[in-house]
Amino acid sequence: MASQPIAFHLLEEPLKKIVETGTNKNAADIMCPIDKCKCLVIKKGAATLVERDGSKLELPESVLGSNLSEQLKGSTEMQFWRLGNMMDFENVGFSKTVDAVKYLSCADCDVGPIGYHDTKESPSEFLISIRRVRYRF
Repeated sequence: MASQPIAFHLLEEPLKKIVETGTNKNAADIMCPIDKCKCLVIKKGAATLVERDGSKLELPESVLGSNLSEQLKGSTEMQFWRLGNMMDFENVGFSKTVDAVKYLSCADCDVGPIGYHDTKESPSEFLISIRRVRYRF
């Protein structure tokens, strides 16, 4: 049986735990950030860690919920899990396009944004913030 998902900010040396050495793939299942939600967003080993422009995720804090907004205060989001195809997600929701960006959310509880897809980027990539999700090992 899988363990309880844990938030990024609660992990000791998080990058050593969530990234597979040598492959830069996710070493755990990527889950919705909300404790009561059990939604699996990306399966272990499906996404690659990359650095991208985190400013595209900036939205009013009220959208994320107070707990997650508090965890992200003062942090610059630059590290993301990357998928090259929207069909590689297990469960994810997409917003309408706003200034060429689609925001990604939990498909079950609609919390977000947990990531984004810039429709002008080529090749296509779908990005989930490493800080806005939980990890199940």
